[in-house]
Amino acid sequence: MDENKEQKEFWNDLKGELWVELQTRIDPMLSVFDQKLFEVLEAQSGERALEIGCGTGTTTLKMSECLGPSGSIHAVDFSRPMICRAQERASEASVDHADFVEADAQEYDYPSGEFDLAYSRFGVMFFQDPVKAFSKIRNAMKPGGRLGYICWADKSKNPWISEPAQVAKEFLELPKPPGEDEPGMFSMCREERIFEILEKAGWSEIKVEWFESTNMIGKNAEDAADFISRMGPMSEPFSEADEGQKQKTLEALSTFLKDRETPNGVQMGFGNWVVTAKRL
Repeated sequence: MDENKEQKEFWNDLKGELWVELQTRIDPMLSVFDQKLFEVLEAQSGERALEIGCGTGTTTLKMSECLGPSGSIHAVDFSRPMICRAQERASEASVDHADFVEADAQEYDYPSGEFDLAYSRFGVMFFQDPVKAFSKIRNAMKPGGRLGYICWADKSKNPWISEPAQVAKEFLELPKPPGEDEPGMFSMCREERIFEILEKAGWSEIKVEWFESTNMIGKNAEDAADFISRMGPMSEPFSEADEGQKQKTLEALSTFLKDRETPNGVQMGFGNWVVTAKRL
């Protein structure tokens, strides 16, 4: 039985292709989280790293610089469109100390006791059985190996995604959000659940830090509306809508986002958890 079948299908269809298409837009928006994650990880030259949910390879390439040619990265993702793009980018950048595996991080048979650190930027919220996944990741660490990841906090702390969705639902039939703790963008929004999962999975020295920022989602209201219509809960219904619905949605989003324009583009709030732990 494939426990994570629904998520695999989701990220191998339109969603994975959209993230490849939007990669150059997404990277600048999320770069502040890369910086924060790498600060807490304190990766050292020559270390071996395991990346969970490498996506299009942005964090893989940044980590490769931290580890240097004497280090290595084992990057795992179950989205074929995204991991293929990650491989292309690594080849283009002549990064030969990263290898990529198309696999479900929850089911993958990791090499045992091999890695100094494991990390993820928004790649751990989609496990059907997160305790199982984090137990397997822990077993792949050397004694003293450390974990660091960033995940989304509550929707109310992420107006960049929640507020435009409220505008769009007047014109689009948005999908029903997952139930509490079910796989999805906000499955780890509860701080207590993070502790519960990692403790059950055998991790120690667990820390959860609140991290918020105000980031640019577009250079102006129209640009931001176009971008946000292809992100988050409205991406699929928007792509399937007729041209009239799309136009109405974009007009409403542009009007809403106009008030959030600044000299530095449309700025909105992001709220996240930065999680660290160790294998003792």
